[in-house]
Amino acid sequence: MRKRWSQWLVIGLVGISLGFQWTLLQSVAWTVMLLDRSTQMDWVQAIETTFDGHHPCALCKVVRQGRDNQQQQTTLVFSFAKTDMVPSERAFELPLPEIASVEHSPARDQHAVSRSGSPPWQPPRHA
Repeated sequence: MRKRWSQWLVIGLVGISLGFQWTLLQSVAWTVMLLDRSTQMDWVQAIETTFDGHHPCALCKVVRQGRDNQQQQTTLVFSFAKTDMVPSERAFELPLPEIASVEHSPARDQHAVSRSGSPPWQPPRHA
């Protein structure tokens, strides 16, 4: 039971982060507008005035304002992230370290200990 609730919670949070709440509210607004206008005029005119965009209801105005605010916030976040990711010319001005030559490599060090004996334990036997 807890797993199912957590799945629905994750789905709801992802939907909210993607802005699906505005789509749901807009669908409700269109449905209410269509039903209200169908009692006052014929269906063709009710459909035309509902979806033409020139006759919004109060809920349509709230949805439009909410979408615009969310898009502005998203644009600001993406623009800041985009500017931080662009490398500057100064990032490439660092001097590169010199590569050690072969005679100074640890494998040729005179003080390195050479081991040629067997390991201190027996390897496992295959069954």
